[in-house]
Amino acid sequence: MATPKTYVDIEKMVVKDVFDSKYKTSLPQIMQKAAEKAVKSSGKLTLDQPKDKGAKGYTIDGSLVSLGPDKSGKQLQGECSMAISTWPGKSIKAMPSGKAGLAIDDPGKIAAADVQAVAEAVVEAAMNAATKYMEKNTP
Repeated sequence: MATPKTYVDIEKMVVKDVFDSKYKTSLPQIMQKAAEKAVKSSGKLTLDQPKDKGAKGYTIDGSLVSLGPDKSGKQLQGECSMAISTWPGKSIKAMPSGKAGLAIDDPGKIAAADVQAVAEAVVEAAMNAATKYMEKNTP
């Protein structure tokens, strides 16, 4: 019999600091999709809420800590932090984070695609640690 998958509830992501406020509304959705993709690619985790009353799982809260050009203006860098807590109890179990960067030519001409790529990369980096934790530990 197959082992039941562990449920993962991904809360709405938040953006703390981004170099251009025009991205503040689009980034949470981009981050959400990247986190969901990581859960879907795991054979042991699921986004489908269990029907059993006593079922347990995990909740992920994520935050884009920062995203913007570095001091040299040669890289677009980002950082994401997450909290993994039990579901439904909300007892924090782990705090993975992720960082990523992308080479840029001109900090004044950063494309939306570059911003999206860095946001996805930081979430992916944090979710790598998060999925490993959730796969190895029962809630």
